[in-house]
Amino acid sequence: MAHYELYICLKKTTYESKVPTVLKTKLGWNEYTYDPDTGEITSTTAYHPTWKESAFRGKLGAPRVSLDGNLIIVKGEFSMLEGELTAMIALGSGLDYPNNSILTKTEAQALVNGSLFTESE
Repeated sequence: MAHYELYICLKKTTYESKVPTVLKTKLGWNEYTYDPDTGEITSTTAYHPTWKESAFRGKLGAPRVSLDGNLIIVKGEFSMLEGELTAMIALGSGLDYPNNSILTKTEAQALVNGSLFTESE
């Protein structure tokens, strides 16, 4: 099997940007134009969403937002065979952890329970 459930910690600017093209089919959807007179579909367009739009459409897990709002963690199932993981790894190229970092479940839990996401007492 080449699909894995993973988490990705995205910078806010990345979260609000379009998903990599290789993820468009998985995280996008079709939008339809209807004839106002007949109600019939006149055209179909494949929509290229942002990470945020995909999360709110239920294509990714519920987002967890850091206290300062600059980091968002989402969960999804991604393929190694289809280049999805490669595209996601490229998002974090040259950035420091946890910016645009791919995480395991344990790593995501540790990050969410840390000072970036949880107020200290």
